[in-house]
Amino acid sequence: MWSLYLLVHVWLAGSVRLPCMALLYWAGRKWKRLHFLTRNGKCWLLIWGCLGLLETVVVAGLLSASYFPEFAPGFPGWAGQAAWTVLSSFHLYNVLVDFILGFLFAAIGETTIGVAFAALVWWIFGLYSGPSETPQTITRTHRYTIALLASACALGIANRIYSLRPPTCDDCFAPHGIPFTYFHEGGFAGGEGFVWRGVVGNALLVFAIGVLVGWIWNHLSQNHRLKAVNSR
Repeated sequence: MWSLYLLVHVWLAGSVRLPCMALLYWAGRKWKRLHFLTRNGKCWLLIWGCLGLLETVVVAGLLSASYFPEFAPGFPGWAGQAAWTVLSSFHLYNVLVDFILGFLFAAIGETTIGVAFAALVWWIFGLYSGPSETPQTITRTHRYTIALLASACALGIANRIYSLRPPTCDDCFAPHGIPFTYFHEGGFAGGEGFVWRGVVGNALLVFAIGVLVGWIWNHLSQNHRLKAVNSR
C-alpha cells in the first residue's frame, strides 16, 4: 500500500515543483546572475537532486529535535509506510531502525524525484530552445504529453490547496481530494484509507482534460501551419 502513498506524493509534490522549476529555468535563461542554474544539464539535475536530499535531512532533523531525547516514532509519509512494511515482513520492529530506514527511503526517493522532475523540465524547454525553433520540432505526441502534465499539475495544485484547510475537529474522518475524494483520514481509532472511486475518478479527469487540451493545441497548431503555407 505504501506504493500508492508514494504515487500520491509524487503527484502532489510534482504539481508544485514542476511550475517552480519551470519558472527558475526561465529565470536562469533570462538573467545572467541565475545562469548557473541552467549552465548545463548535469548542473541543473545536481541542484534539484541535492535540494531533494536536503529536504529529507531537514525533516529528519526537525523530527529528532522534536522528540529528543526519545527517538521519533517513525518517518512521515510514504517512506515511513515503506519502512514499516519492510520491518513487519521480517517480524522486526525497532523505533531507531524504523526511523533510520524511513530516512534512507525518503533520501533516495526525494533525490530521485527531484532529478526526474528536473529532467522533465529540461526536456520540455529543450523542445522550444533547440537548434530549430520551428513549430514542426514539436510533435503531436509532445503536445499531448505536455497537456497531460499541465492537467495533472493543475488538479494537483487544487488538491494541495484543499488539503491546507483547517481541521474541523480532533477525531474526524477528514476527506482529501477534489473534485473526488481519494483519501480519508481516520480518527483516534484509525480507519484511514484510499477511496478507490475517487482515485479512478481523479485519474480519468486528469486524462480527459489533458487529451482535450492536447487535441485543441494540435488543432490550432495545424491551422496555423496551413495558414502559413497558404500565405506564401
